[in-house]
Amino acid sequence: MRHVIKRIAKRLTSKIMRWHMNFKDKVFLITGSTSGIGQGIAKALLEKGAKVVINYAHNEENAKKTKELLKKYESNTLYIKADISNEKSVIEMYNKIEERFSKLDGLVNNAAYDKIFSIEDLPVEEFKKELDVNVIARWMCIKYGIPLLKKSKMPRVVNIASRLADRPAENSIAYCTCEAATVMLTKCCALELTSKYNIKVNTVSPSLTLTPLAKQSYTEEEIQLTAKKNPSRRLGEVEDTVNAVLFLLSEEADYINGENLNVNGGILLV
Repeated sequence: MRHVIKRIAKRLTSKIMRWHMNFKDKVFLITGSTSGIGQGIAKALLEKGAKVVINYAHNEENAKKTKELLKKYESNTLYIKADISNEKSVIEMYNKIEERFSKLDGLVNNAAYDKIFSIEDLPVEEFKKELDVNVIARWMCIKYGIPLLKKSKMPRVVNIASRLADRPAENSIAYCTCEAATVMLTKCCALELTSKYNIKVNTVSPSLTLTPLAKQSYTEEEIQLTAKKNPSRRLGEVEDTVNAVLFLLSEEADYINGENLNVNGGILLV
């Protein structure tokens, strides 16, 4: 019963916090936002009156489900199918955003890609693909978003990385390397873009989160074992990361810049 009460209190606190944040009529681009954390961020922003650009690369089924889920916000949403690892596609995406909204208040670099390989078995082309999607694409989305972000009074960029930016893991050399690079990408962009254009740039690094993809990738036994290792005795939920991202996009986070906010229940402590 005590556990249930805590969960209810947490959700109420979350809703109160979101109520205070003002996102009405602000424009946000969320890459990879037709499922999981990205979808959760998009939904939360739309609920707060924001206009949201929902990006996806190829999964039309997920896009269709997201359109149905967010149907009542359709006047405030723009769906763009674009491979953000392709420079031309990124430029075309921003042209569409400029045509529809003329500005951008925030970018959330959420799209990611990963496959499990040992160091010896990892193909060179696979490593390059992960670098393209998880590092170069994030940089390109920032680079080509600058002209629209400069039009905002409170421009923000949030890069979604991972706890693996700080902790190595077997069979994940490409992904770990990319997430560590994302944290440094954030710091470099924060240093340069804040002084020039007041664009604040931060990272959010979740631990294993109970998204539909995670539930498909791990057995229930593996999920329970991972949860037991965490000092908080549970895995992350989409809402945990959503709350952190919304905070960093808000006015309340105006003096936070170049930071990596770990949202992991304390897993890096053990």
